[in-house]
Amino acid sequence: MQTFTGYQYLLIDIANQYGHDKMLFEERIQWATAHLQELETLSDKAECQPLYKKAVMALRKAQQGIPTGHLVGFDAVCSGIQIMSALTGCVAGATATGLVDPNVRADAYSAVTKAMQTILGPQFTVSRKNAKDALMTSFYGSKATPKRIFGEDTPELDAFYEAANQVAPGAWELLQDLLGSWQPFALVHEWKLPDGFDARVKVMQKKEARIEVDELDHATFTYEFYENEGTRTGLSNVANVVHSVDAYILRSIHRRCNYDREMVQNAYRMVQSSMNHSENVTLDIEGKVTYYIKQYERSGVADVVILPYLDSLNVYGLSLIHRKKLLEIMESMLAYKPFEVVSVHDEFKCHPNNMNHLRQQYINVLAELAESNLLDDLLSQLHGSIGSFKKLTPNLGNKIRLSNYALS
Repeated sequence: MQTFTGYQYLLIDIANQYGHDKMLFEERIQWATAHLQELETLSDKAECQPLYKKAVMALRKAQQGIPTGHLVGFDAVCSGIQIMSALTGCVAGATATGLVDPNVRADAYSAVTKAMQTILGPQFTVSRKNAKDALMTSFYGSKATPKRIFGEDTPELDAFYEAANQVAPGAWELLQDLLGSWQPFALVHEWKLPDGFDARVKVMQKKEARIEVDELDHATFTYEFYENEGTRTGLSNVANVVHSVDAYILRSIHRRCNYDREMVQNAYRMVQSSMNHSENVTLDIEGKVTYYIKQYERSGVADVVILPYLDSLNVYGLSLIHRKKLLEIMESMLAYKPFEVVSVHDEFKCHPNNMNHLRQQYINVLAELAESNLLDDLLSQLHGSIGSFKKLTPNLGNKIRLSNYALS
């Protein structure tokens, strides 16, 4: 992964807020450096003026050696498609969302726009905005938005679906599988994430009741409410499952960056000393460690959420490979001091001096998800029966570890 100094991250932040977030990192640095003496005068042209001005003010203070506490924020590139591509082992979708090819600042929306234009030919014009609006909703199961934008039974609509499948075939396949995971007339769909968090989504139907008020000369009004009632079909599993994994990634980043150093050091020593004992033992007690082991055995995702509960005895309840994975994660954590992270959905903010480590941890998490059985686990929980999803490629994790623009 390409790394930068805190000062360079301030320059990148300024370029981002101006509207140059699609450039390569070095191009953003060059742009901000070239306009260093006139940054204040450019604020009226900035895409996000308040954040641009704030970033410029932080840079000026940094130039004077004054601490600012300014936070630099990086967004995931098309996070929904990015996550779905990682889970399915899809190199094409991962490439379109910055997880593959470290020398390209990818943009799935532009990729779909270009693919549509190629399919339709020069007689049609496709805007990135239309492609983006259709793509964002369609990968969460919507058919109404693409039809509203491109029309029904039109060459443009056909080209859109063909382009979406070309750009992110793994995500497109997963979309169909998640649509098929709807349990007819179930009152709730629920599943567990690798860190033991429960996702439990009730099926709610909008109802109407006509209310008559005797005391107001029998005036009436319509009261709308929601009732827990199952339906034969539904779309919401797509967005809910993907968003739950998005939230899991967010929690993972916080745990890996803003950690208790003493606790992690103690856990590291315990796990490391246990490696001489290659066989795991069966714990005969119920508790947090047993609970988290079950999550790992289902998903294949090792999570540091288990660390506070490990001791010199129950650590042997973890399989050897589970312990190895935890050691690798802890080593990457302990290589850098703990620091705070502020996150909103798929945007991660931290002090510019810490951004290299945050970006690396994000890459690590996505690579681990690509190598895991998490998708098998989620689909099996939704269907209530064991199954497997054949990944499009088995080695996507290795490619993700070379990425630069997973967060941009």
